[in-house]
Amino acid sequence: MNERSLAYSERIATAPEQITATFGADFRENPGLVDSLRHPQAILIRKVLTRAGRIELNLILIDDEENIIQALDAGVEIHSLYYTGVLPSAELIRKLQHRVIIHEIARRTCKKIFENDKISRLFAIARTPSALTLDSLLGIPRDIVALEDLTISGNIGAIVRTSLAFSAGGIVLLNAEHSDIYDRRLIRASRGHVFSLPILTATTEEFLYFCEQKRIPIAAMTAQADRAVHEAAVQPVRLAIVLGGEKGGCSEMLMNAAALRVRIPTNSMVESLNVSTAAGIMLYNRLWFNYPQAGK
Repeated sequence: MNERSLAYSERIATAPEQITATFGADFRENPGLVDSLRHPQAILIRKVLTRAGRIELNLILIDDEENIIQALDAGVEIHSLYYTGVLPSAELIRKLQHRVIIHEIARRTCKKIFENDKISRLFAIARTPSALTLDSLLGIPRDIVALEDLTISGNIGAIVRTSLAFSAGGIVLLNAEHSDIYDRRLIRASRGHVFSLPILTATTEEFLYFCEQKRIPIAAMTAQADRAVHEAAVQPVRLAIVLGGEKGGCSEMLMNAAALRVRIPTNSMVESLNVSTAAGIMLYNRLWFNYPQAGK
């Protein structure tokens, strides 16, 4: 069996009705080679690359095999797989759900599709995971990480990886939209672990009300705090660990609601740490609470 017949063998998909209505039914009947920006699959990909397109179609784009496998292991529904010059591995083929189309994209067309964005040689389009609520965190007796007004996908993705590594219970992106969780840059920065940890969005007001009602103390991290990080680290209860945006830090509303305001002592020559570094230090110091087995 040649490479292309292996890729297409027994992989016929029915596209979601919304996509079919938008792009026509012919694209799913005979995948063939995607060799033009006019090809319905190229049109679909370019639309999913935009925030508005992701929201309209309820689809996301996942780069790289490692991230796709993480998504599959987390139960994410893959709609279609694409490659150019890099064939999917046998492991990925085995993990793909039945009725998933695999498309080859011509190299020149792939470059045009991604334009100035990072070109991906192997990627998937998937159904956007369902949104979670704050109440979904109640059954997880570990610290909650809340990120207020963070905008840099690389920082958020790094915090996702760190939160999973140090067994945080979940992450709340304050004042963000559900679609922001699955920005392709954030997915890459998290190494696909965005699918492995409960991540949701809420407003600052909703989050503060939730913490007040459920009696979850808030520990706000700020370079201006009087208390050092170890004072929060030793608290024998679940905390809501809050980090503010890269420029302004935590809002006044959030700071006023915090039971603890803590800082990480550093050399005076350094004004502040990167927010993802600060999150890692705090979560490492909370490992004894979130993952007691680590000390055994």
